[in-house]
Amino acid sequence: MFASGFRILPRHGGYGAINLLGLGLGVAVFLTMMLIVRYEYGYDSYLPGASHIYQVDDVFRPAGRAPYESSYISFVPVPFMEQDFPEISQAVRVFENQVPVRAGDVLGRDAVTLTDRNFFSVFDLPLLEGNKATALDGPGKVVLSASMARKYFGTVHAIGRRMRIDNSHDESVVSAIVADTPPNATGDFRIIAVFPSSWMDKWPFRNWGSQWGHIWVRIDDAAAVPRIAAGLRRYPYRHPGNWKESLVRFTYGDGGLTLVPLRAVHFHNASIGEGGASRRLIDILGLVGVAALGTAIVNYVNLATARSGLRAREVAMRKVLGATRAALIARFMGDAIMLVGVSVLIGLALTELSLRWVNMLGGWDVAFDWRFVLPVSVLIVLVVGIVAGIYPALVLSSFRPAAVLAASRMPTGGRVESMLRSVLVVLQFGFAIVLAVCTIVMTDQAAFVRVLDRGISKDGVIVINALADAGLTVRQEEIVRRLGEVPGVRIATRSDMYAHYVNNADNFRRPGDARLVPVHWGRAAPGYFEAIGATLVAGRLFDEHLGNDYHADPQHEGTDVNVVISRLAAERFGFASPQAAVGQVVRPDLANRPCCRIIGVIDDIRFGDAHQAMQPLLYLGRTGSFEDAVVIIRYDGVSQAEEMARLRSAWAKIAPDVPFSGQGVSDIFADDFRSDQNYGTLFGIGSAVAIGIACLGLFGLSSFNVSRRRHEIGVRKVLGADRRQVLTLLVGQFLRPVFIANVIAWPVAWVFMSRWLSGFDQRIALTPWPFVIAAGGAGLIALLTVLGQSARAVANPPAASLRAG
Repeated sequence: MFASGFRILPRHGGYGAINLLGLGLGVAVFLTMMLIVRYEYGYDSYLPGASHIYQVDDVFRPAGRAPYESSYISFVPVPFMEQDFPEISQAVRVFENQVPVRAGDVLGRDAVTLTDRNFFSVFDLPLLEGNKATALDGPGKVVLSASMARKYFGTVHAIGRRMRIDNSHDESVVSAIVADTPPNATGDFRIIAVFPSSWMDKWPFRNWGSQWGHIWVRIDDAAAVPRIAAGLRRYPYRHPGNWKESLVRFTYGDGGLTLVPLRAVHFHNASIGEGGASRRLIDILGLVGVAALGTAIVNYVNLATARSGLRAREVAMRKVLGATRAALIARFMGDAIMLVGVSVLIGLALTELSLRWVNMLGGWDVAFDWRFVLPVSVLIVLVVGIVAGIYPALVLSSFRPAAVLAASRMPTGGRVESMLRSVLVVLQFGFAIVLAVCTIVMTDQAAFVRVLDRGISKDGVIVINALADAGLTVRQEEIVRRLGEVPGVRIATRSDMYAHYVNNADNFRRPGDARLVPVHWGRAAPGYFEAIGATLVAGRLFDEHLGNDYHADPQHEGTDVNVVISRLAAERFGFASPQAAVGQVVRPDLANRPCCRIIGVIDDIRFGDAHQAMQPLLYLGRTGSFEDAVVIIRYDGVSQAEEMARLRSAWAKIAPDVPFSGQGVSDIFADDFRSDQNYGTLFGIGSAVAIGIACLGLFGLSSFNVSRRRHEIGVRKVLGADRRQVLTLLVGQFLRPVFIANVIAWPVAWVFMSRWLSGFDQRIALTPWPFVIAAGGAGLIALLTVLGQSARAVANPPAASLRAG
């Protein structure tokens, strides 16, 4: 039975190839996108009890300022939460940091998770070796993932081995080995240790507003979650700690804490600008896959049913020779399922070939999972085969042989069938045009972010964050001085404010003004502003020769200190202009802190990504050592790769116990647009495939319709119509569905892209041009698709057309 499906392919080779290729492309796009969606929605599904784990977020709703939410939170509430909410069975604090790790001669820099002793009561990670009850029951113990055990000890059997973390003088003993977390996991638990007891006096453990780490809680009774969430809303007022109620009110307003389910964290964190993936974009990718498959199915069914009429004489002859209707139905259904199966095999091959490239593009680790792919592929074969075969199976098998054999023309579906096929073409092109518009807008926004003026130099600047290692604190000035001697280095300096990192924020006020102004502040060593290329707009910058500009510890000295602020900070403080701010005084809203006299105002600097709002900045001049300092290098005369190699070599001699870690500022900022650019590329591929499939369908249908309208073309030419008139008529009729598709697609694309662009602090304007370009491109491709066939049909002599008709 299935052999007949292969026999009909050579008779209609062009149409068969169009059908097979179109459906194969649609299946490939669908499977690829569905694997991505499955990967993204599968975040943290590996973890036992994941549905009972919640992330605790800080929610700020201060009066008169924009509300925002952060997954990074103070550790103050943890001791109280289990007391106030008995349904919270466990609560743990988690702080992750990249630090040096050494085991024997192996030195590396990896993410270390510091947490509480009851960590495994919340995160029940699969254990390969060891005992969860005792793995973290005291200081000096460390839990490794399997990959970390192999990296530092060459085997997963590393229990009892010793290693040093963060250049500590005390060695830690490996107490357990956990399985590696999958790539789609929120927490990357490679190295796990308990908080040192000395850390309990650190600021984040005693004060609200220190967005430092994460808090996770386990709630086994899902019915209790709404009550707990309601109780956490104004929780800082309930346990203010070292803060006055006025400060809590200024910082939190009507906010407090909120619960986020672990399985929702991946998408939620993206919505608040803290990593993860945009659910909207992933859903759109899923829609791309579904729509690509739907378009391919529509195209396949459209062509299959259109060509089925050509088999009417075959059906009549088979019935004359004794074939029953049941046998004909089985044959038609078998042919359809067999041909769909060939297309799906083509789609499977294309999917496997594309996954490696897609993973590189999107930063995923999506696997070709047969447990998902195989049942979906079988379902596609059965559903599409049945849908494509049902028309010829039921309709053609019902034809009367005598009427079909006596007719001079093949039976057709009439006007209703023609209208149905036009509707299907409209849907195909409408989807393709929406994708094309999304591609153009996302690509334009990524290009806008790439050239966005951030207020500092992006090229010729390198940040070496390895200097932040605690073991190098006392040597900071020496290290910076020696790195400044590396060939190519023009300026070497230090700061704790650099691209994508602004650690400190406090409330400041002007004397006599009760209004508090939140300001991000940091320290700047000599040469900092010159290194980053900041632009001075009023006053002056710090000067080493003036005693009140640079201090060893300007925060705690009794005398006033000079500061440099940004233009936005001057505006927030209420100064009429940057020039008016120079010479004025502001002070932090904390006891025993010196007043700050403004000596200069620089242009605004965007340290965060393009999704985040610009922040007001304040700089303190700093000498001596300070926490979280990094080296900032300005170089010239060589490429970044060559200068990075020189710095790496020098670092190995200066600080051999700390792994080198450096990155160009241009590379840091490139992350802001890379993901959006990659998503735009995926949409571009989807739109190209969709337009290609739609054009394949339009090509097949136009060719089929032209062949059936040869008699009409001949009659029109006999009655006086010239070639141009007939060609215009045919092309206009074929392109009418494309025009209607634009009318439908434009509003849909406008809504999608308006919502997507609203997530950026700075964004392009949504102009009509992307819509015009997408529509023009689709129209041009469609025109070229049908023009050749129509032109050939019109060029035939009337007599030939009438004989063929």
